Amino acid sequence: MIGGRILGQPRQIAFQVWDAWTVGLMREEYRGEIVRRIEGASLEELAGKCVEVGLVDPGRFVECGREYNASVEDADGQKRWDPAVKDGLGTTGLAIPKSNWALPIDNPPFLAIQVTAGITFTFDGLAVNPETAAVISETNKEIPGLYCVGEILGGIFYDNYPGGSGLTSGTVFGRRAGRPAAERVASSRLEQL
Repeated sequence: MIGGRILGQPRQIAFQVWDAWTVGLMREEYRGEIVRRIEGASLEELAGKCVEVGLVDPGRFVECGREYNASVEDADGQKRWDPAVKDGLGTTGLAIPKSNWALPIDNPPFLAIQVTAGITFTFDGLAVNPETAAVISETNKEIPGLYCVGEILGGIFYDNYPGGSGLTSGTVFGRRAGRPAAERVASSRLEQL
């Protein structure tokens, strides 16, 4: 969903923004030696620097930051931010609401990183018999001895997918493919005797 919206942006890029407090929450792959970090003492300065790497509308960038900060519920500190549980710190009035872990980005200096969408895996793939995970041919028949599991399996998701779902699909269909594959090997060994 987010990737699709990024691809709809000019130049197909977006910027993730942190402030002095939230920068400590960044994942390891955002370290300075891995990505280009853009810093600014204000959102306006940050926007100006982001223009140098592809930001088209710095005014909208600043406006978006202000809209986000204004939408953060409970900014007065009555609820406690807790990344380990759904803390209820959400936003209101945004096109894409945030239901938990919403913190204002208002403590300078600010940091931005340019991002774009990527392909985790395709949503289409090979047609299979759902009971055996055997690949179905163009003639709508199982191809003997050919099985398909995991993310290459087609038709599981359409518009989006839940994290970890490739592992679940691989586990379920791996087991289903394993039975007939093992039976096939066992029967071929018996035939050789």
